[in-house]
Formats: sequence, C-alpha cells, structure tokens
Amino acid sequence: MNISTFTGLSLIVFSLAACGTAGGDADSNSSGTSQSDYETYNAAHDAITDNDLVATASALGTAAANARSDTVEMSGIYGIQSDDLLGTDAILGEMSMTANFGNDTVSGAMTNNFIAFDDASGAHSEGSVEPLSGSMTYVGTISGDGITSHFDGLLTRVDGTQYDLYVDMTGTFYTVTDGTLTELGAIGNFGGNITVVGDTSGIIYDLTDGYDFDSTSGNETGFVVCESLCSGE
Repeated sequence: MNISTFTGLSLIVFSLAACGTAGGDADSNSSGTSQSDYETYNAAHDAITDNDLVATASALGTAAANARSDTVEMSGIYGIQSDDLLGTDAILGEMSMTANFGNDTVSGAMTNNFIAFDDASGAHSEGSVEPLSGSMTYVGTISGDGITSHFDGLLTRVDGTQYDLYVDMTGTFYTVTDGTLTELGAIGNFGGNITVVGDTSGIIYDLTDGYDFDSTSGNETGFVVCESLCSGE
C-alpha cells in the first residue's frame, strides 16, 4: 500500500505517544503524528496476507508445546469489530507477544491503534483511517498449545470519544512458513464488549465476528503474530 496515495488526508495519522516516537519527524503532519507508523501496520498486514501465513499454518500441538521451555518474542497485527457500535469499521493495530513456555505465560501489548473505515472484511483495502490514542497490555496463560488471556483498555478518538474495552483473548500456537522460513506463530480471536465512556444510555456493545485476515480459511483470525515473518521487515 503506497502512502503517497493518502497524502493530505488528515485521517491517516498515528499517535506518537502510542509508539514512543518524538514529534517533529519529517513525515509528521500538523497534528504531530507520524505517517510512517501507519505504514508499519500496512507492511505487517501485507506480509501476513501475501505469504498466506494463516492458510498455511499448522497447529503446534500439545506435545510439541509441552516439550518447549524457551521464551519466544513475536509480533504482528490484530483486529477487533463491534457491528452495533462500529458498523463496517474496525479497530486495528500492531500486537506483540512474549511466549514463555518455561512458566506457561504470555504477555504483550496492542499499539499503533486506529479505526479503519469500511474495513469489516479484513482486507484493509479502503485506506482511510483515524488514530486512536492509548495502548492495551495483556498477561495470560499457556496450556498445551493454547493461549488464554483477558485485558481491559481505553482508546480515544480524535474527537475525544473514548472506548472502554473488556476483552477475552484465546489463541493457538502454530508453525508458520513463507515457503523458505518456518517459525513459531500464534493465531487467535477476541470476545468481550465495548462501552462508550460518558454515554448515559449505558449500552454495552458486543465484540462481533473475528476480523478475518484470511477469509478463505473460514477461521476467525482476530490476531496473527510470529517471530519475524509477520513484521514485513
């Protein structure tokens, strides 16, 4: 995806606070946010979809997972949808995961978060996004080749609207390959709900269909992370 396509669109901005980058970069717009941060998501998305990493993944299996005692650092992307609140829009961003097989824990964060407009399919082809300030962190457990976690998060739109997220995360460890390199990855999905801070109606919006990074697989793939293949670098 060519960033020049979006030059001048104020929607394509990212919060430097969310990624720890100082203001004043050459690629920053008047809002003080970096367009290059948005491109890191695009690169990761394209690496996952272009190499069919989800479709070709093989479950690690309980025996193989139980035999490991190492710690593996992974990164990739995530997507969250709530049809009643967001319609065809989706909350997207980058995701990190540290899998410690020695003590059966996972931890990580969701950063570079934004809303992608008209992007319910997972293809991320619309190209119009709005930044969400804030980040979300999680800690969870490993059982066999399965992952279970829960986290809460607060993400803020440009107009000040705040989304309070209550998220359950489940996933499975896989081996992923681009045909040359084979490595550890994890694929999973989210459940839970979102509320709008200050909304006096008190409506709680369910998270809905998994944001499917590979619609041909028929699986709900709300997140995909791996050691290096998912980064687009």
